[in-house]
Amino acid sequence: YIDDYYGVNIVSGTGNGDDDNGHGTHVAGIIAARNNNLGTAGIAYNVQIMPVKAAMASGYLHQSDIAKAVLYAYENGAEVINMSFGGSFISIAVEEALENAYNSCVLVAAAGNDGACNNLACPTCDIVKVSYPAALPYVIGVMSTNADGSAVSSFSNYDHNPYNSIEYEVFAVGEQVFSTWPGNKYAM
Repeated sequence: YIDDYYGVNIVSGTGNGDDDNGHGTHVAGIIAARNNNLGTAGIAYNVQIMPVKAAMASGYLHQSDIAKAVLYAYENGAEVINMSFGGSFISIAVEEALENAYNSCVLVAAAGNDGACNNLACPTCDIVKVSYPAALPYVIGVMSTNADGSAVSSFSNYDHNPYNSIEYEVFAVGEQVFSTWPGNKYAM
């Protein structure tokens, strides 16, 4: 990618990873906003971010773009790949890219926002759905909690049967999170 100093846009094939709707900027701030007495500080404020945009402005992602994005991050030295997206299926290309990246990267993905349990055979759950890539065994699947961490968010997909073959591993606060926003702003 030409001019990829500030990130890349896999969809357009350019060196411009600018955020279309705020989600990427918000997540990046939670992770790495500088500890400079302005706005907020990220949980790992001394790390560097490699913006790799795989989603269209609508938020839709093609499996081929996800695979390219994972490979780009992996091949360019990423140590952690955060994937705050998910879907009900995963392509062989994405699985292969993630398997390659797993050799040297920590892979983290959102469990999803459908309020669904991950046990496909559950007779008591209203909504049953598996979210990939979070459900893969070599990806750390992150479920959402309310602002004080005392309850699972109503929208969060969740791990109904721990230690089965479809697993989400950890919880993190996913509601009322103050972070960075495009245009040198902050939002909750």
